[in-house]
Amino acid sequence: MAFHSDEQSASPPAGVFALALLCAVLQVSGCAQLRSPAPPAAPPEQVVEAVRAWTGSIRTVTDTDISLVIETRAGGETEKTPTLGGHIAFDTALPGLWLRTEKVGREIFSLKALGGQFWLALPDTCEVVTGSAVAYGKLPELIRPDEVRSWFAGPDSLGLTWPSTTMSVEGSCYRFDVHVLGAPYRRVLVDRRKLVIAAIESYDVLGRRVTNVRLDKYATVQGRPFPRRLTVERPLSGVTVRLRLGDPILNKDLPLEAFLPPERPDWRVINLDRQPLSAVEAFRED
Repeated sequence: MAFHSDEQSASPPAGVFALALLCAVLQVSGCAQLRSPAPPAAPPEQVVEAVRAWTGSIRTVTDTDISLVIETRAGGETEKTPTLGGHIAFDTALPGLWLRTEKVGREIFSLKALGGQFWLALPDTCEVVTGSAVAYGKLPELIRPDEVRSWFAGPDSLGLTWPSTTMSVEGSCYRFDVHVLGAPYRRVLVDRRKLVIAAIESYDVLGRRVTNVRLDKYATVQGRPFPRRLTVERPLSGVTVRLRLGDPILNKDLPLEAFLPPERPDWRVINLDRQPLSAVEAFRED
């Protein structure tokens, strides 16, 4: 919103007073978020080192108060799952991921992943869907461990320090454009005020944007800024995953077993490395 001065008037227009009063009384979201201008642009080296310090301070994250919504778009229509609760744990070094979702106390699905292998447990049909990183690509609705690691992997892994990378100022963010052989590979936005990652866009070999991850709603957690909302968009698949963290705990020691599936001898196992999605009963349409 732009405010223009009026040199022929000694007092601000009445509309400005009305807007200020409305913001003060109602605490309108947009007005409450008005902030001072971003600080002067910093050199790339300073931004990179700030990101390195932030990502280096985060090793594991656990949260037993999450909410998850998955949206799918097809044929001009959008379908949205009910809001699911549950808990999440991930280790940025392994990388390992454990996500359990529930609705009114009933487990909907549980996802465990370690490195390039995943196990998706579907209680309603007593099935475990598993596979490698290639099979993971058949399920765009799922968050992947390598994605989680990229969010907190540090500037070197993100490509911010690569020779072909350029930095520019884009509004309230620093924009790093990462190229490989002259083609776009990744775009990283860093918040100019907090010097934390605001978004990560990834591209395929054809230059298409395959993933856009947004990290926002930052709050102080154990003395450092941490995003309370993560949004993963997959434009080619028409999928958007919205994850809210309610009470995150950082750097808690997690055993390797936390990311490995329990024994389920009576459940049917479908390996998507060798079988199609249609083999999963839970995914079939009635």
